[in-house]
Amino acid sequence: MPTDRTPTLPNAYGGNIPYQCDSLSLLDVLCENEFERDTINQTDAAMAQVNFYKGAPPQWLNFYMAEREAAVDSTFIKRDGYSNLKKLIQSKRKSPRSIAIFKLLHEPSSGGSTLAMQVLWDMRKKHRCAVLKESTGANSTAIADQVINLFKAGDSQNTVLLLLEDENMADCLMREIAERKITSKVPVLIMLNCVRKSFIVEHDDPTTRISVILRRQLSEEEKDKFRNKLDVIRKRYADQHTKFHGFNIMCGNFSKTYIQDSVKACVNKHLVKPQNLLLPFLSLLNFYVPGSYLLESECAEFPDARSQDFESRMHPFNDLIVTFSGQEEDKRVRMKHPMIADQCVKLLAMSRVTRGDTTRNFLKYFCKAEVPQHLVPVIKDMLTKREITEAKALVDEQQNAEEETQDSFSKLIQDIKKYEGLGMCEHILKEAVDKFGADPFFPQALARLYYIEIQNYEKAEYCALKAKERAPNNSFIADTLGQVHKGNLRKKIGHTPCPPACEILEIAGKAIIAFKEEEKAAEKEVELESNSFNNRGSFGYLQVANYLFEALTTCDNRWKDILTGKKQTPYIADDFPRGKLNEYLPLIAQLKDGVKKRYEFFEKYLTYSKPKIGKEEPGYFHDDVIGCYQKYTGMMPISFPGLLSCLDQKRIDPNLQWMEQHYRTINGEKRSDAQATQNYILVNILLSQRGVRRQTRTIPLQTLQDMLKKYVSEQIDQPTEFHLLALMLFWPEGRATHNFPYEQTIDLLRGSFVWDLSMYFRSRYLVPLFLLGKGQGLSRLVHKSRVDILIMNNLSPKQKNRKLGKLWSSGKIWELEAIKDRLLRIRGVVEQYEIFLNIADNRIKIFPDQLASIRNPGPVSFYLGFNIGGPVAFNIKYEAK
Repeated sequence: MPTDRTPTLPNAYGGNIPYQCDSLSLLDVLCENEFERDTINQTDAAMAQVNFYKGAPPQWLNFYMAEREAAVDSTFIKRDGYSNLKKLIQSKRKSPRSIAIFKLLHEPSSGGSTLAMQVLWDMRKKHRCAVLKESTGANSTAIADQVINLFKAGDSQNTVLLLLEDENMADCLMREIAERKITSKVPVLIMLNCVRKSFIVEHDDPTTRISVILRRQLSEEEKDKFRNKLDVIRKRYADQHTKFHGFNIMCGNFSKTYIQDSVKACVNKHLVKPQNLLLPFLSLLNFYVPGSYLLESECAEFPDARSQDFESRMHPFNDLIVTFSGQEEDKRVRMKHPMIADQCVKLLAMSRVTRGDTTRNFLKYFCKAEVPQHLVPVIKDMLTKREITEAKALVDEQQNAEEETQDSFSKLIQDIKKYEGLGMCEHILKEAVDKFGADPFFPQALARLYYIEIQNYEKAEYCALKAKERAPNNSFIADTLGQVHKGNLRKKIGHTPCPPACEILEIAGKAIIAFKEEEKAAEKEVELESNSFNNRGSFGYLQVANYLFEALTTCDNRWKDILTGKKQTPYIADDFPRGKLNEYLPLIAQLKDGVKKRYEFFEKYLTYSKPKIGKEEPGYFHDDVIGCYQKYTGMMPISFPGLLSCLDQKRIDPNLQWMEQHYRTINGEKRSDAQATQNYILVNILLSQRGVRRQTRTIPLQTLQDMLKKYVSEQIDQPTEFHLLALMLFWPEGRATHNFPYEQTIDLLRGSFVWDLSMYFRSRYLVPLFLLGKGQGLSRLVHKSRVDILIMNNLSPKQKNRKLGKLWSSGKIWELEAIKDRLLRIRGVVEQYEIFLNIADNRIKIFPDQLASIRNPGPVSFYLGFNIGGPVAFNIKYEAK
């Protein structure tokens, strides 16, 4: 039996269990009875409250004290997003999903972390709440193990509500725990992913969001709450409240005037003693890396900070800093708010205490023989982290999804370039390269500076090679060398006078070698079970081939025949010094085949998958891949994925009509094989889609089945696409099963996909190529592009501004009447985390679109789709037994 002081966790039925959380070293577990019946040191509690108002991060004790005070004269202010976040979590608690994830997107110091912790505190009696500890360095498997141990604690399952800040880790945990296939009566995990972003896109339609957004801006209701709270604080703390900058900045709706008035006098006093570098250091850190800090012992090494009463001796800027406890024994020190830090940086720079000089001094003081462990990621972020600053809707309505843009350099490097010039950026990065002798990211950043801004490709090559030496197996580091040579080659296009062909080929050859080495490193990473596949080497190869083609043919059109293989290289031998052409013959000879090989890969990669359900590849990606292929071959792609992508393009009808004629001719001449027959059938399926004109009569389903049937018995030796087409073509109509080997075909399809393709699609979303519709014959197979058109054509006027990708990712498309009328909802059963469709004597396995959408056995209904991995269940709903 638990004693009054025993930590407890809630069970799923309203009770609690005793539990010791010491074994969960990666999680900060919030117990259901946290602080209850504990003897609270009132001095410590009062200091925690004061520090929080000043700008220190919240502690659980703050919420406990606020909860006690609420009944007397005060409430803990909850931002407007609180109710929405809590409703989202409560809705998923009741859902049949095993895992759910929500994002709290917040601008720096807008109160995001406080809001997230408030939600956990208020839900600790119902959920097993925990925060993923900072800088654990653990992988997703180790974290998943501890989450599951917390879920199963005391032999009593209950949902874990986990707060974390790492987006990539959240995605990895989602997959990791879903793959454990835990049978439970409640969700295993609900993740609250608290993501700090300097730039947050305002989505047009809040009903499609799976996130809550918090900005540095108060609503009128929030302003009233803060004004009332300010009255309480004034009475309690008297004049001390004027130093509560963390609270006052929010209370003043993040007023720049308040910040300027608070900072100006302190900075002016500091300038009397410019040898004290602590204010510039803290300002730089806390603005460019919000949440960073120095340790009190580190600050005590500076003048005017050597005293037992540390904070009062931080004159003249003690009002701008706050000290608080962290995971270390030593206290942490930081500015009270990033906006204060920003203003300090600007005022100091105006007085010639520049960002660049401060950064160099910081590296000098803190990067000696051994860099403090907590500062290593801070320095790396400050100098190398490139922010995602923009997300635009793609122009094409049918590919309406978000496309992210990443800065070329870190915010600090960009600001130093703007105010102090590229020379200072170069000095700083060179010093970082020297001080962090084993880290590849600093020479990588310097290489980028040389080739993007300074355009010194020789120095860029040197730095890229140095980065590669430091991380020889990292494909993303290897990419930089290829980018250096690619950038140099691109400069040669349209250059006047034309550079010699040997110079162009020399640069292109170096780039090709670099990208090939990157490809090899990426393949090795995949073999080592990397979470994702790096496609940049293959894409870089195609871009180089593109630039090479343009650079050579612009100067001499004869190169077009040589690069496409129509004529031999002696055709232009006279343009080269004696014997020099022989050096480039291997490059020229393999280029066309190299382009075709990589095009075939990307044709599948881009047709069968995309980064995420609501996110597309950058717009230029498809154009570059197709454009390069057409330059070197002069052909239109007529492969299975090439045909599928025709309906996503604007030149649908002429392409498909030509291809249908092409394959009909082959078939009529009895030159057809399994692949030609497969493509002919696919063309006919595509021509049968609504809105697509065809000039020949529609081929009946039975005829197409007869054409393919002779190859079905040989399908063991067929590719993934053949199995998929056969499965779709012979899919049961009602109870009619066509005497087709469904189970064997799905096993072959899945095995072929796993063996040939799945490693390249890790962490990517497999696109539904077709969905099963109502009706008979070929009309049952509905291409995804037709579903997208159906969605956009049936939105209400108020819904027209919705992004198509958001409608898919939020699941809102399944609520549209047009979708319900067009697609067929079918029934199956969940057994052991797998879905089965039982028809006649066939037990057909269906894969859930999202593994987390099922957790218990029982009858279900769903919409059926087909992706390259097999038949897929969408919008799964449990049915009453």
